Amino acid sequence: MNQAAATGYILDLDPLNYAEAYFYNSVANYKLDKIEDAEKSALKAEHLDLRTRFPQLHLLLAEIFARKHNYATAISEIQTYLELAPHAKNADQLREQLAKLEKLNSPVSTSENPIRSEYRHSLAAPCLRASASRR
Repeated sequence: MNQAAATGYILDLDPLNYAEAYFYNSVANYKLDKIEDAEKSALKAEHLDLRTRFPQLHLLLAEIFARKHNYATAISEIQTYLELAPHAKNADQLREQLAKLEKLNSPVSTSENPIRSEYRHSLAAPCLRASASRR
């Protein structure tokens, strides 16, 4: 049974109290390149995580939205993460990513932009490493 299936099973048991399980389900689906499933679980985790125990969830959402070319929402998610963790080790790197996303979000970037290919997976690595270290 893979991690996505296992966390899906846990969620079926009691979906109302498992923000952490939704987060890990989202990470697993993201790693399996199941972006729609990852987004669905991440949004549920965000909704249930009232105490914001998973600020890295916002980095995962930012990556998901960036991959879907929804740069405005990706920008918002990074900003939320930086508000929750202003002194994070990766804060400077994330501010650089914000600048890249803002360029991608500008109306001038309608053609294929070289930043796009460089950007792919740039946020996910720190997010996924952070989630793995929480286990």
